[in-house]
Amino acid sequence: MAKRIAIIGAGLTAIKQCLVDDLIPICFEQNSFIGGIWRYEDAYEKNNDPYSSVYKGVLTNTSKEMTTFSDFPIPADWPTYLNHSLVEKYIDMYAEHFNLLPHIKFNTTVLKISILPDKRWKVKYIIQCENEEKEEVFDFVMVCTGKHRKPKWPEFKGMNLFVGEQIHSYMYKRAIDFEDKRVLVVGCANSAMDIAVELTHAASQVYLSIRREKLPWILPRFINGKAYDHSPSRFSAYMIPPFIRGKILENNIIKSFSFPPHLEPNEPLITSLPVINFEVFQCITAGIVIVKSDIKELKSENNQIEFVDGTVLENIDVVIYSTGYDIEYPFLEKHIFTGGDEIVREFEKEFYNLVWLYKSMFPPKYPNIAFLGLTLAAGAILPISEMQARYITSHIQGLIKPLPSQYEMEKSIRNNYENIRKNSCKHARSAIRQNYLSYMDTLSKDIGCYPYSYEIIK
Repeated sequence: MAKRIAIIGAGLTAIKQCLVDDLIPICFEQNSFIGGIWRYEDAYEKNNDPYSSVYKGVLTNTSKEMTTFSDFPIPADWPTYLNHSLVEKYIDMYAEHFNLLPHIKFNTTVLKISILPDKRWKVKYIIQCENEEKEEVFDFVMVCTGKHRKPKWPEFKGMNLFVGEQIHSYMYKRAIDFEDKRVLVVGCANSAMDIAVELTHAASQVYLSIRREKLPWILPRFINGKAYDHSPSRFSAYMIPPFIRGKILENNIIKSFSFPPHLEPNEPLITSLPVINFEVFQCITAGIVIVKSDIKELKSENNQIEFVDGTVLENIDVVIYSTGYDIEYPFLEKHIFTGGDEIVREFEKEFYNLVWLYKSMFPPKYPNIAFLGLTLAAGAILPISEMQARYITSHIQGLIKPLPSQYEMEKSIRNNYENIRKNSCKHARSAIRQNYLSYMDTLSKDIGCYPYSYEIIK
């Protein structure tokens, strides 16, 4: 009898791969649509707190050639980098091509997932229009809700006293909503830089507060006329030492634009998390984005904000906190994916986004459940999720080597954390960080789809 697989969140690659491998997927999606954060939703009077989605001016950070699914290529005549509407369209096309929508229960919220004595999982859910709780039992659970569900808010003195507007970046949708306002963006990752640049077209002045007082390494989308992610190869990845690869890339960036001396990164690129946004340089040079240090205190008087370097800004209308997300699954007990209190106490001070998953998918202590999309890598999430789905369904069907013992999985996770600790700057120590190429190569070799050079030649 075919195994029944619960898919939490509209994980299209998971549904499709279950169908390919003769499994029965039942997908639970709390929204009425697919696409996740790529489905743009505006904020308006009756919808002042929309679900976490992209902002209107967003572009992908990876080229279409490196973002595409393996068996459904992005149209060749589309631009190299896609805006949110094209990503939405591509996802819709993928779902239609493989007829995935009939397998999704829309407007359905999963309330709780619990393991049974026979190692199967009980899923309790509610269909919003019916307002009645239901339960089903599944042989395996694939969690596909991603890592952008719970906004992470910073804690600064005086936040409760500040009379200006304070929002998280997930609530930001378009620059025109901040016309003629003085706006402070807090953060220095991709979203913060994107939002700061976009605001310059509407706000009267934009400020950017960065915690470490130095800019991150900022990459252009094109280097020497090619999309930046077209240049790496397996030869450079495996034969050239990481430090040298990083220096070559640093030199290419510096040739294109000189960092303001007081803001120049003071850490090697290879050990940090770079940002894809070159327009911010022009904005900083022109003074339409002014970089500030970390916030010390927000004050009610004259909408003041004091920074750790002693400077003060007045009459700030809006503060946008682009400070990331916490990984959370309200339907699961937290220790299932964090490894438990002992692991948390050991690692939480040095790592953020703490999870304890073998190959970024499997919790060692809990069989028959896996997580997709919990990776932070210099590559697109769509092909990663596709490869993970293929790996998981191959594991379920026994088509690949079984997972190692709990001890071996725990050891592997710990070794991965030690490598991150050794090779990454402290602020870049995300527990879900992976080297894109080596991670994809490892999974593809295990499931038998690695493109060996001799096979390509013949």
